[in-house]
Amino acid sequence: MFALTRYYLALLGHSQRYLPALLAYLALCVILYADPNSPPLPLFGVSAGGLLVVSCWLTIALLDIEDPVQRLVTLSHARQWRRMITGAIFTVLTCSAVLTVITEVWSAIKSFKVQPSALGIGLLAHFACALLGVAIALPCSRLLVQRIGWTVLAAVVTLIVVLLAKIPLVHPLLHALTDDEPVGGPLVLAVVTSVVVLAASFLVVSRLVQRRS
Repeated sequence: MFALTRYYLALLGHSQRYLPALLAYLALCVILYADPNSPPLPLFGVSAGGLLVVSCWLTIALLDIEDPVQRLVTLSHARQWRRMITGAIFTVLTCSAVLTVITEVWSAIKSFKVQPSALGIGLLAHFACALLGVAIALPCSRLLVQRIGWTVLAAVVTLIVVLLAKIPLVHPLLHALTDDEPVGGPLVLAVVTSVVVLAASFLVVSRLVQRRS
């Protein structure tokens, strides 16, 4: 599994398909954390929503890099579709973890103080959004959708619905963070539902890909 993750990290880095998402996220952080007097939780709500989009982008970009022949070669080494998809998931979550750490350190440095409770909430919020972004991307990627136009359309529509509609996933958490409301319940809901949705997405996509192969 670690070998697959290292391979996918190298593949993603060599392709440079991560650059648009990375630059957009860093630009968002520059704008968000420009004022050292801003409270951290609303900013974490916005950057967590940004990470949701970034993790979705990275997952689709990673799974769309290989052509069918390359994918068969990777499959021959991984031996199972589930291992391949799990390696891609670990790769994206690793990238998301790095971006989350950068965000939290950036926030602490800009505000000249460390708030452990706020940083913990921000960490879990970003984690939940990263999981959900991967879950959205898996069925939209080339694994199931062959045309990039349909992939982009499906991913964008789903992201808009998840972020803006009052669906009990991460929307209640992001709303609570940005509006300075109690976040305990929404945080637990977001983490649990994101884990469940990612597990369901992984199982469904793995089974469908296995049947089609």
